[in-house]
Amino acid sequence: MMNIFKEIQKLEFPVNEYVIVGGGSMMARGIKETYDIDIVVTENLFNLCKDNGWQGHPKPNGDPSLRRENVELYLDVNCGDFNPTFEELRNRAEIINNIPFCSLEDVIDFKKRYNRDKDIKDINLIKEYLGVS
Repeated sequence: MMNIFKEIQKLEFPVNEYVIVGGGSMMARGIKETYDIDIVVTENLFNLCKDNGWQGHPKPNGDPSLRRENVELYLDVNCGDFNPTFEELRNRAEIINNIPFCSLEDVIDFKKRYNRDKDIKDINLIKEYLGVS
């Protein structure tokens, strides 16, 4: 089992330039396991990682992303009509062990728009965790 906190700390990213999104946000709270880490980063950090050998890996919509091992970096997570900026995600993030994780409300909003079977399951897990229906 991956220790998400150790994996993120190994990256040595400046804490104000990234936010963990998706399954990583759920794993940090003990909701579910994940095997990859999706991170929204500032343009500055994105370019720094690109210059330091992270591999380009375009998203299905053509937007840029970078990948190294089990970590993927994005400039945003635009999804349908839910297109928060990095600053919005970061401002709503919950800091756990000095690491910014996307709010569960934002995770739900993303997953509602993706609307895949796994996203519906994740929404139900989050709602159960939060004690809401």
